Amino acid sequence: MSDWQVIWSHQVEGPVNDVNVDEHGALVASGQTLFSLRTDGSLHWRSDQIFDVYSIEVAGSSVAILTGTSIHVLDRHSGRPLSDGRSIPGGYRQVLSRPGGGWVASDRGDHLHVFRPNGRGIRRLRVGSMRGLIGWLDREHLLMLDLDGALRCVRLHGEHAQRRIEDRRWMWCSSLERGRLLLLDVEGALHEGVPNPFGWDELDRISDGDIEPYRAVRCMDGWWSMDLEGRVRHALEANHLGFGDDVVDHISSDGAGSILTATKEGLLRWSVAPGISGLRAEGRRSQEEEERRRLDWLQRSTMFESAQQAEDEGLWSRALELYRALGRDEDVRRILGLQEGSD
Repeated sequence: MSDWQVIWSHQVEGPVNDVNVDEHGALVASGQTLFSLRTDGSLHWRSDQIFDVYSIEVAGSSVAILTGTSIHVLDRHSGRPLSDGRSIPGGYRQVLSRPGGGWVASDRGDHLHVFRPNGRGIRRLRVGSMRGLIGWLDREHLLMLDLDGALRCVRLHGEHAQRRIEDRRWMWCSSLERGRLLLLDVEGALHEGVPNPFGWDELDRISDGDIEPYRAVRCMDGWWSMDLEGRVRHALEANHLGFGDDVVDHISSDGAGSILTATKEGLLRWSVAPGISGLRAEGRRSQEEEERRRLDWLQRSTMFESAQQAEDEGLWSRALELYRALGRDEDVRRILGLQEGSD
């Protein structure tokens, strides 16, 4: 495998509490401010909050943030608030977007809070204590990791029910990425699996204990993990493939060919997969060529209109000059005939 390439870096005022990447760029929670950065690193918009922003979740054209004891929903493209915010004593721990629209947030106790897409609350469910929300199997079935390391599936529809999908315990588990999980067992071996509400569709052991992940993201070339020391590496490779020994605190990906890393102090680095930078350069060249063709067409269109106007006003020499510049031989011959007829 080839190395990933850093295409831009940026320093923001820390502390950075969370980052999130999608197809539009990056969202960075830095202190009381949420920054939206384009894919080239330029600032798109910023939204200032009263309290520190500590969690970001993106769903299409909306973004949910946790700040203070509240959850707020903003417009992804402008940062405009879409809700007044909903607060609870103690605040929320984590928020996930819900398939088909809406949000679910866990509090610091044993409840889940279900929200509409605009951030308005629907219901509260008591599901018991948990380590974290893992992801959705479908709109009604939510996977979570218990305090003892068991995976539990909660059904939100109707009278909610829940069950552990197996008896095995896991030391660590990634978020659910395109239906797949990365998991660390009690022996330190790494597994990748496809869960369902009753167990596993697939579960494969992919390494034998040479990695201790803290966070992980899935990209076009597989899983990338950040270990407890803050070093980024590929789950199946022995080296860092372009990320080196730099220590980071946050990692996020668009699920394809881009990874954003951030330190607590505010150093952001946007890296792209091998070949992506070349594709982007080719894309820029294509855009530049298209723009040149567009400008050339506009210029020729303006010249043609000027030639027609000169012809209408009887300015034969000017019309001839413009038609010749445009390469319109038939119009040149026609104007020469008109010019001879007027002599």
